Amino acid sequence: MRSRAHLVRPGNRRGTEAAARLQRMLATAQRMFIERGYHPPSLDAILERSGGSKATLLKYFGNKAGLLTAVLNHVAEHRVADAVLAARSGEPREALTAFGSAVLSFYVRPDALVIYRSVIAEGYRHPALARGFYYGAHHKFVSALAARLQSWHDSGLIVSRDPRADANRFLSLLRSNVLERGVLGLARSFSQAEIRREVAAAVALFLDGIARPE
Repeated sequence: MRSRAHLVRPGNRRGTEAAARLQRMLATAQRMFIERGYHPPSLDAILERSGGSKATLLKYFGNKAGLLTAVLNHVAEHRVADAVLAARSGEPREALTAFGSAVLSFYVRPDALVIYRSVIAEGYRHPALARGFYYGAHHKFVSALAARLQSWHDSGLIVSRDPRADANRFLSLLRSNVLERGVLGLARSFSQAEIRREVAAAVALFLDGIARPE
């Protein structure tokens, strides 16, 4: 179920108070998901910390999957905006490097890794959770990059007969090493230098396969 939190209008006292309650619920849920993963914290446990009523939580988030989707959207919001902005400017190598750095830095955030693990563990039993995860971040990254690839293709800078598929391939290159180790817990953190190296390698491999023919 899609979150209805956007329906809150903080233009008056009642709306402002409702918005504040929802933000407390989101912040508390984010902390508890990070502490315990998707399965352990119940809605009642989240409400015990955040305050507010279960009726309000269910009204705006629907269920635990809806709440986790809202948490993911909240975590991803600024990083998605940064990546979209990065994809809009510069030549292919420059723009892909900026885009990839924004995306990979988001993927390896501790809270994003916890959510990613949770979706892997529970998504097959909770399709709404899997959809929320996919459309909350990954789909937005793909759409932004696909639009840029199409633009470069039209300008003759690259050859991309299927920009959306190619955007997915680039994101797969980004995730192939660092994210896998992070999700498995083989590495607890990643330096900016390591992220830059991974992004540079992904960009080089991708452009080798998609570059404009001589």
